[in-house]
Amino acid sequence: MTDLKPKIFIGSSRAGYAIAEKVKNYLSDVGDCFLWKEPGIWEPNRSTFDNLLRMASYFDFGIFVATADDLTLTSDDKLVVEPRDNVILEMSLFLGAMGRDKSFLLVEKGIKLPSDFDGIYMPRFEGNDDGSIEGACREYASKIEEHYRLGHLSLYPTTALAIGYYKNFVSGLVDSIQNADTLEIDGVRFTDFTLKVVVPSDLQGMIREKASMFYRRHGFVENAMKTRFRKHPAWFQLDSKNAPHAIMYDMPSTLTGIDDAIEMILQKGHQGRTKMQEIIEQRELNNFRRVLQIQLDKSPFAKSTVEIIDEF
Repeated sequence: MTDLKPKIFIGSSRAGYAIAEKVKNYLSDVGDCFLWKEPGIWEPNRSTFDNLLRMASYFDFGIFVATADDLTLTSDDKLVVEPRDNVILEMSLFLGAMGRDKSFLLVEKGIKLPSDFDGIYMPRFEGNDDGSIEGACREYASKIEEHYRLGHLSLYPTTALAIGYYKNFVSGLVDSIQNADTLEIDGVRFTDFTLKVVVPSDLQGMIREKASMFYRRHGFVENAMKTRFRKHPAWFQLDSKNAPHAIMYDMPSTLTGIDDAIEMILQKGHQGRTKMQEIIEQRELNNFRRVLQIQLDKSPFAKSTVEIIDEF
């Protein structure tokens, strides 16, 4: 099954990178975590600021580790321990782009944060205590899991595509299945139908062509199923041993174009696929599946009739 974990960006100072690595380990059960120093995260020939703005739209969540890095002399001649300025700036960029439910700060105990953070609860940890770091991560892990489980939608391209696919095709097909005509092939009658929506393994090329190759590779039979709007071509897996049950397959061609849109966003001027492009594509496929499942769950009949599967 496709990994439906959210994509999490983890930022820190250079001095705090070892703790950031521990944070990645502790959060790996709830998300696919990417550290800021990993290959392919930063795009060459772009400023740090520009890269951060772009990453804020690529990832589902951002977690920043504020460690005791700097000694600062205050206006009243007091020495205080503060995190590196860039960590606070980067967290603030993600906060503005993602919102407070998707951008988080893990704070080492004893450091002073800007006064704008006064009154905001943030988990704190002891830098030399792995149990303390894990406990702080656990608080955000619960929040991330809840946010994802409750189906908070983001304005990704596939959000609209999944809703449109359900309303314009799946919903009508599900209604028709309840009163479907008998399908007879080679003297075998099929009257009970289920639909399997096939999520492609990637977004390269025309999805319609990929779908056609998938149907023929598995020997599916083409026929037509009438929806509330029109007859729609459908591909069936028909086995006389399973009659009267038949399985329909559909790979959503509405996903065509997402790959081109991603390349436009990335302003690619080269061939090949970058790591960041692969991250975004997987996020879009995961989001399509997730939003479509939310639509299916609203209808008991659709939920029992339709299954979302991976390309095989």
